[in-house]
Amino acid sequence: RSRRCVGHALPRSRPFSHGCRSLRTGFPAIPISHGKREPRLHGSRHGWGSRSEMKSLSLVIPVYNAEGLLKRILTHVPLLADCAEKSGFKLLEVIVVDDGGAAPVDPENCKRGIPGFPPVVLLRNARNRGKGFSVRRGALAAKGGWVLMSDVDESAPLTEFSVLAPLCENAIVCGSRKGGHDVRPLHRKLLSWMFNLLTGTCVEDSQCGFKLFNMALMRQVFERQRIHRFAFDVELIKEAPSVASAHVKWTGRRRSSLKVWRDAPRMLWDLIRIRCGF
Repeated sequence: RSRRCVGHALPRSRPFSHGCRSLRTGFPAIPISHGKREPRLHGSRHGWGSRSEMKSLSLVIPVYNAEGLLKRILTHVPLLADCAEKSGFKLLEVIVVDDGGAAPVDPENCKRGIPGFPPVVLLRNARNRGKGFSVRRGALAAKGGWVLMSDVDESAPLTEFSVLAPLCENAIVCGSRKGGHDVRPLHRKLLSWMFNLLTGTCVEDSQCGFKLFNMALMRQVFERQRIHRFAFDVELIKEAPSVASAHVKWTGRRRSSLKVWRDAPRMLWDLIRIRCGF
């Protein structure tokens, strides 16, 4: 048996834990190291001695027929870089994964997106493989010790990283839209409830497109990931050694490539695969 801790944090508040429970998973247990934060040193702008002592961060953005939204989110990367630095992280790179859309992402737009800031790496899938495949590919290609996944429409502002960062010792930190004014459509709430029911997880908002992955704990999970489309979040959450949730601001944009009635049969089959371990 492996042990999983599920923590929750209110917006801008000190995180707290609701305890642990045991789950049987298909993967070997991955030990969790409870590292201590580096001591504050006088003379450091944000309380960190040097950039070499900071945690490394990569931003992964899956894109499917949304180059206009990509241009917009890239202009906000400098805000993330500054926010990450204040939280003890150095943003190394931005990885854009083009999931075989009808209109391929123009590399020149990526180069012009954030001049003077971390490089933008463009990865292209030869054909449409699914959001889960794209996130997996970006995470495994990332140089950072932590990977921040963000939907291209930036429904959760990149600066909400500061809410996830205090819980970064967990394998996954899930942004949650459930706190405060829950703007999720009814069918999205039902999907989260159904995912938890069928897979035995208890994350309040498994489908939020804003997550932080600790790659020291998640690399093996990503390597063995089997679900490549919209239910991939549930598989990662189920197999991760520890999961935390933190309430994030949510703008409630409705842009999504998920079509519930079209994709529901495939998602149900993927959930059965996750539940049965095949």
